[in-house]
Amino acid sequence: MSDLISEQYARLLESLPPEDPWPPLEQSGFLDLLAEVSLEEVFPLALATGARAGAPDVLQAMARRFADPVPAALAATLAAGEMAGSMLAIQALTADYAVTRKQFGREIGKFQAIQHQIAVMAEEVVAARMAAQAAFVGAPADLSERRAAAAKIRCNQAAARVAAIAHAVHGAIGVSEEFVLHHHTRRLRALSLAHGGESVWAVRLGDWALSQAQDFTSLARAL
Repeated sequence: MSDLISEQYARLLESLPPEDPWPPLEQSGFLDLLAEVSLEEVFPLALATGARAGAPDVLQAMARRFADPVPAALAATLAAGEMAGSMLAIQALTADYAVTRKQFGREIGKFQAIQHQIAVMAEEVVAARMAAQAAFVGAPADLSERRAAAAKIRCNQAAARVAAIAHAVHGAIGVSEEFVLHHHTRRLRALSLAHGGESVWAVRLGDWALSQAQDFTSLARAL
């Protein structure tokens, strides 16, 4: 069932008219999805939203349909999932550019310095996706605030590194109007600041950790 939902959602995103995407979204029923499915089924939709540059703010619209006001942990979790999807798209763009762009007679991806940067990017993207996915568990109403905090913190950390590496590899073309990269990185920056920045969630997670009489390993397992 989740694969079918994901496929339908991906097709919907591709077909949305940029000038007014909301009527088709309204008719699709996806805006009411949080009341019907688990967060595990929403996670692929978050990735798909983030991977599509210029996608409307569908996830937060879903959250507003689910609860008003939107719980902070839910908003942060959805943002983390979208950030993970955007970073996956940025990684694909960067890897493709590295094997096609030539400098000094060969593809820039053959230079060790570029390979190292792309490897660091890959580590950050995987870490962000894992942290986000760990928060997408169970019913939306029962979402863990601690997992939401960990997801938002880790995705924010990764976003800064991924965006910096992507623009370093792409050079000037990365900020040109006709190239899609800066649309992704600008959205990443906005999502990093939205629904509580890294420091906000770090304070919440830290307060919880300090209130527990457990070692670090036990605290990690308790998230």
